[in-house]
Amino acid sequence: MTKNFEAYLRFDKSGLENKYVVIINGEVVAKGRDIKNMLEKVRQKYPHDTPFVAKIPDERMLIL
Repeated sequence: MTKNFEAYLRFDKSGLENKYVVIINGEVVAKGRDIKNMLEKVRQKYPHDTPFVAKIPDERMLIL
């Protein structure tokens, strides 16, 4: 498992349903609904890192 994926699994996702999170080097660097704007800002701040992006599912969503 990667450092970013492990950080995602440990991350407290309450209150972030249907929002995106961006993780770099095991740290959440952005969260919100506008993924395009978030990624532009993250790429400016961390130009040499690859972001891990995930959408937090609604608690009622069933993932198979």
